[in-house]
Amino acid sequence: MVDQLSAQGIIRTPSVENALRAVPRHILVPGVSLEEAYARHWPGEDGVLMPTEPAIAAVLLELTQTLPGMRVLKIGSTTAYPSALLAHLAGEHGQVTSINTEGDLGQAVINQLSLTGYDSIRVLNGNAPDGCADGAPYDRLISFNGMWDVPPAWLRQIAPDGRLVVPLRMRGSVYRVLAFTRTNDHWEEVASEECAFARRLGGIADDPLTMVSLTTAGTVTLHLHQDQHVIPEKLLGVIDRTRSEFWTKVPITFGNRSGDYSMLELFLSVSMRDGLSRMDASMSAIDTGLVAPMFPWGSMAVPGRDGDLAYLTLRPTGETVFGDPVFEISVIGHGLGGDALAGHLADQICLWDRDYRHAPLRVALQRADSPQRITGTYELDRPNALLAVSWG
Repeated sequence: MVDQLSAQGIIRTPSVENALRAVPRHILVPGVSLEEAYARHWPGEDGVLMPTEPAIAAVLLELTQTLPGMRVLKIGSTTAYPSALLAHLAGEHGQVTSINTEGDLGQAVINQLSLTGYDSIRVLNGNAPDGCADGAPYDRLISFNGMWDVPPAWLRQIAPDGRLVVPLRMRGSVYRVLAFTRTNDHWEEVASEECAFARRLGGIADDPLTMVSLTTAGTVTLHLHQDQHVIPEKLLGVIDRTRSEFWTKVPITFGNRSGDYSMLELFLSVSMRDGLSRMDASMSAIDTGLVAPMFPWGSMAVPGRDGDLAYLTLRPTGETVFGDPVFEISVIGHGLGGDALAGHLADQICLWDRDYRHAPLRVALQRADSPQRITGTYELDRPNALLAVSWG
């Protein structure tokens, strides 16, 4: 497992590699076979990847940069595996506090940890948005749950030179794992990675998900979130309505050496008024030509407020970059206003290719009640936090 993660560039430092080799995952993730325990992908409910999956755990650990002797607050996860990894990194002079968010799992987690020698970890069942004032300030605060907002208590409980690592839903279905450090009155992103899971917390960070059927047979569905001001009923049957198509001449690759597509997703999620949503398509819908998505599972799409839809698709160019095939990205629109929506989405793709594709990303985070507001190319307001996203 570790050899594969290293070869794919997911593991980048000796300390994270050593932790993943040392911590026995098959003991800390009970109820699965040995093969499942060490599989790179471990699908959860509805095929969503779980935050305790080794690949995602490795991404989060690399961004956290936990050093020996540090005090760490870990939020979320239904198993003891991430806590043990962090305890290994913090060493015997460090301290890991783990807050469980999935019911009364404290004793079960403690029992698992006692079997592996990581029983110095402080395990609590609590309200995740409150963090844990008893033990603050923390050198590292890391969430293993996907978030839409950042609780202010977390920011208060991090040491002045500490680091926050959180998977944040930017807009629509697009997440980014972001590592922040404090800068005067706000927080600046110092590293980030794409991420493929979304776990929701209750209370202050609640992030409900609505599934909308785009066909009467339910073969194509769309994920809608609270920051998308779309009426779900208007989208029913949109795939059966007028279709239009725009080719952008913008090339895209998906190899390990290119982060192009993930950055395009991020750009579209913040530049489009209602973000970018995951559109799931059944094999029957794809095989019959009802939809032509980018991937076997479906594609990313933009919902319109008048019941229109535009989604991304591809066609091969016959070229390669570093051995990876190059595709031209396209947009397909449906509905009376689908032509205009698809055209606007295609324009945004061309704008990204021209002005933002090779520009560095900057994400800043600030408490919503801060007296002086930070600014960015795109600003995302949340009840408790402001995100300012810029390129260049």
